[in-house]
Amino acid sequence: MFGKIHEVYSSISGEGISQGIPTVFIRFAGCSLRCGKTETRALWCDTAYALGPNQGEEKSLDTVWNELEALDAHHGYQVLLTGGEPLEGKNRDLSTALAERIYNHRASRDLPYPASRVETNGSERITEDSFFIFTMDYKLPGSGMEDRMDQENFRILEKRHNSLDEIKFVVRDRIDFDRSIEVIREQKIQTNILYSPVHGEVDAKELVEWIKVDNPPKCRLSLQIHKVLWGNQKGV
Repeated sequence: MFGKIHEVYSSISGEGISQGIPTVFIRFAGCSLRCGKTETRALWCDTAYALGPNQGEEKSLDTVWNELEALDAHHGYQVLLTGGEPLEGKNRDLSTALAERIYNHRASRDLPYPASRVETNGSERITEDSFFIFTMDYKLPGSGMEDRMDQENFRILEKRHNSLDEIKFVVRDRIDFDRSIEVIREQKIQTNILYSPVHGEVDAKELVEWIKVDNPPKCRLSLQIHKVLWGNQKGV
C-alpha cells in the first residue's frame, strides 16, 4: 500500500469549521486539475508545489503512520489529508487505509478526532465511510474546471448527513458567486458551505456583502488563517 506524499507536518487547521484546531497535515502529491489557469489569467492553486505526482515521495502505510506518531504520539490532533489530491489514483487507496487505521485506533481508545478530514477537489468520488469527514470543493466557472465536478457527490453528502462535512466555493468574481447560488438551489444543499475569495482577484469584504444579501443556508466566510499568521509558507 503506497501513495505519493509531499510532506507531513503539524500545525493548526487554517480554514473551515475546524479552523484553529491542532492538526497533523498529510499532503499528497498529484492533482489532475489546474484551477484558474487560462491564456490571460493565472493558476490560483496555493499548493502548486504538490500538483505533480513526481513532487512527492512514494511512502507506505506504515511509514506514514510512523510519521504521524512521531508528530502526535498521544493521537490528540485532528488528521487532515490534503494535496495535491488525496483521492486520486493510488493516493486513494493509501488515504482509505490510513484513515481506517486512525479511526479504529482512536475509536477503540475513546481518543479525539477519530475521523480524518479530507480536502478533496470535487472531481473524485467521495464515500459514505464514517472514517472520513469531507471538505469538498465545487469548482466554479472561474476555475475552468466545473465540467470535471462529480455531481453524484452531492447525493453522497446528503446520504452521509454528517454535521462536519463541508462544501467549499472558491470565488473569483461575481459570476462565480451567482453560479454558487444556482448550484446550492439546484442541488438543495444542506451541508455546511464555505466561501473563500481568490486572493488578489476579489476583495473578501465585497464577497461578504454578496453573502449577506443571498445568505445561503449554513454558509460562512472562510479565510486562510495560516496565511495571516505565517504568510504563504510551506509546512505551517
